[in-house]
Amino acid sequence: MTIKRVSSRVRVSACLLVMAGALSACASAPAPDQQISLSRDAVNRAVAAEATQYAPLEMKAAQDKMFLMERAMGERNYVQARVLAEQIEADASLAERKAQAVKLQKQLTDARSGIQVLKQEMLQDPTTGFNPPANAQ
Repeated sequence: MTIKRVSSRVRVSACLLVMAGALSACASAPAPDQQISLSRDAVNRAVAAEATQYAPLEMKAAQDKMFLMERAMGERNYVQARVLAEQIEADASLAERKAQAVKLQKQLTDARSGIQVLKQEMLQDPTTGFNPPANAQ
């Protein structure tokens, strides 16, 4: 009877060992190459949009996370690298859009200022043909 118990324990142990090996193979995450590529592209777009100048905090966050992602890849911690890559993409996209918004706001302010200057010049130049009445308010 003891031989049957031992062989049954060996079978159970072997089965558990095979299942543990299969689960550990499934648990290892693949390298997030595509997500890393997307995050790098997002950072490059943000740099091209001058986000370093117009959205420095957001760019700093993206660049700091880029460093951490590179370190996670070196340590083969692919789960952390994927999470960081997703965060980098979001931070860089935010920086890009913020930089674009700041530049557009500056252009709008410059255009309004130019319009105001033109109005003043028109009111002061008698050759423009525009002579407002003296008592008009």
